[in-house]
Amino acid sequence: MKRIIFTILMSVILVIGVTAQKKYVKQAEIHIDKKELKEAKTKLDMAFQDEKSKDWAKTYYVFGRLAQEAGSSDNEEFNKLFDNPFKIAYKNYLKAIELDDNMKNAVNMQLPLLSNAVINKGIGGFQTKDYAVALEAFEFAIKIGENEIFGGAADTSIIYNAGLAAYNGEVYDKAIKHFVSCKELGYGGADLYLLLKNCYLENVDSTNAAKILQDAFEAFPGNESVLVHLVNYYLLSGKNEQALEYIAIAKEKDPENATYYHAEGVLYDKAEKPEKAMKAYLKAAELDPTYFNTQYNIGALLFNKGVTMVEKANTIMDNEEYEKAKAAAEAQFAKALPYMEKAHELMPDDIATMETLKILYYRMQMMEKHAVIVKKLSEAKGAE
Repeated sequence: MKRIIFTILMSVILVIGVTAQKKYVKQAEIHIDKKELKEAKTKLDMAFQDEKSKDWAKTYYVFGRLAQEAGSSDNEEFNKLFDNPFKIAYKNYLKAIELDDNMKNAVNMQLPLLSNAVINKGIGGFQTKDYAVALEAFEFAIKIGENEIFGGAADTSIIYNAGLAAYNGEVYDKAIKHFVSCKELGYGGADLYLLLKNCYLENVDSTNAAKILQDAFEAFPGNESVLVHLVNYYLLSGKNEQALEYIAIAKEKDPENATYYHAEGVLYDKAEKPEKAMKAYLKAAELDPTYFNTQYNIGALLFNKGVTMVEKANTIMDNEEYEKAKAAAEAQFAKALPYMEKAHELMPDDIATMETLKILYYRMQMMEKHAVIVKKLSEAKGAE
């Protein structure tokens, strides 16, 4: 009888001993609920030092809660309790489940809160332009989102934000990775393709830049921004035929857009097809008479033709024929004058325009205007 009583007493002592050690975890929970995080950490440090509670699943779960609360707090002292509180929280939640699968429900209650806290950290990084912090936070939010509680569905907005953070932080490899994921998931619209194009160009990958623009055109054939980027890409790449093809499409979709006609004029100009260039420039000027480049290019085409006519005239030996050719050249210069004057009006400080006007005024013996432009030109060069 005494032996039975002794055994019972020993069992009671063992239960009391275990409970005594696990009370630190319970006390830590109470401190967390009261926002007494330093006290909670002290209790958990004690729990981790004891053999009976250091491998208890709930110890890790409560420690995860503490780290999460510290990272989410507006109190800077609490923020400093952990170097990377949200990652510590997640790591401890996973450890709790590893030790005891029954902790899954409790952890699953915390994960959406943890995810929101991490996303808010990413948004904060964006607002302060600390894109490295934003990128790390959004990428971690993606990782948390892979947990089964979220149903396995990717949060495309978070992936897109991770791409934007990488893009703004000039980490183009990561930006491409996240943007490509969004593209595959059908998220981001035409802007996503254009961001991807920029990333490829920053990485000096013209092949993929061209391909993504083609993909964008196929996916969004009516998008004007995509068309403009396509035209500009081929213009800058010197691929004039391709650029002209897309300009033709662009003009069909927006026939009142002067930019397309100007770009067409530039391409024909480069291809030494002055008649076609002039036709395109004149249409651009009709649609937008305030665009400096168009006015200057028309004036330059007419002026250059006049120079060529003068050179030919100087080769004529017959005096009468020479005078006719010279007069035709002067008439050509007169055609260029109003466009150069308009260009000067639109951009008074442009040196090239003033240089051309100086020659025109002199050739046409408009000496008062010549004196004015010479003075302006001298002042402009002196200010450089």
